[in-house]
Amino acid sequence: MGVEFKGVGHYLPERIVYNDEIRTRLKYPEMHPAEKAVIGNIGVTERHRVNETETVPYMAMKAANDALADAKMKPEEIDLFILANWTDRYYLPDLAPQASKLTGTKNALAFDISTACTGFVHGVQMAACYLQSGRWKNALVIGSERFSVRTRMGGYGEFTAGDAAAGVVLSYTGSKTTGLIDSFLVDEADLADIIVTGPPPNSYVKSYPELVTNAADLTLKAFDMLMEKHGLKESDVTWVVPHPGTDIVVQDVLNRIKFPREKVLGNFDRVGNASAASIPIVISEYYKKGIIKKGDLLLTPAVGGGFYWGGLLFRF
Repeated sequence: MGVEFKGVGHYLPERIVYNDEIRTRLKYPEMHPAEKAVIGNIGVTERHRVNETETVPYMAMKAANDALADAKMKPEEIDLFILANWTDRYYLPDLAPQASKLTGTKNALAFDISTACTGFVHGVQMAACYLQSGRWKNALVIGSERFSVRTRMGGYGEFTAGDAAAGVVLSYTGSKTTGLIDSFLVDEADLADIIVTGPPPNSYVKSYPELVTNAADLTLKAFDMLMEKHGLKESDVTWVVPHPGTDIVVQDVLNRIKFPREKVLGNFDRVGNASAASIPIVISEYYKKGIIKKGDLLLTPAVGGGFYWGGLLFRF
């Protein structure tokens, strides 16, 4: 597609919440069977929580600055700023212009998208469409989520929810050897009711047991579709970075994926589900550790409420 990944960055809130703290405020000592069917064995030992100053635009700005530094680019060079967020949706205004102003990307068109946990896939796909038009050159795609505000305090969902921001700088270079190879996003209206939020102001997320099977099945289907479409073998792909969901989904995907487990990257145990920020956080962390390297081939399947599923295939 000629769209390259020029930089990657992330931001994790300062405060870390451990399981013992959450257990002190649990309303019920044992998980309800319906919750157990969705959450499983929790699988998260720590997660980050925002303070009152760590808003969605603020976290997006921190992640954007990190990605710009990695890309060795100035904020003024960005002409498109896409913010993926569902946890803090308002009727008006969008949050992306606020994040763009904080970042200093004064020449960028900024707007929000809201496709839950497929937000990063959606954002990259949309940015690629803009960049290929020739009118835009450089884009920031950032997922910034406060998942903790969409889980009920004292409930077991609090164990899984993580707050964070992460994203990438994309540029149109016309390269045929690196960058985005393929992307797709599918909507499934028939599955819309398996994960919902209640009415404002306390719009807590509620998942039904059917979510688990569909999330795992469609994650694996997205993986298989991209592999088959491009004639890839497991040895061709360097890393798989699936969106985590809950521990029971993570374990189901790991048990069934046609890929060596050591090549499946994640940080669910210490970050939790950060929705649209989950996939780029993993990429940013492992890149900064020197594990993901330039030239690696990555496949990132994702499933999100709405209901959406899809994935990206790109050479980093």
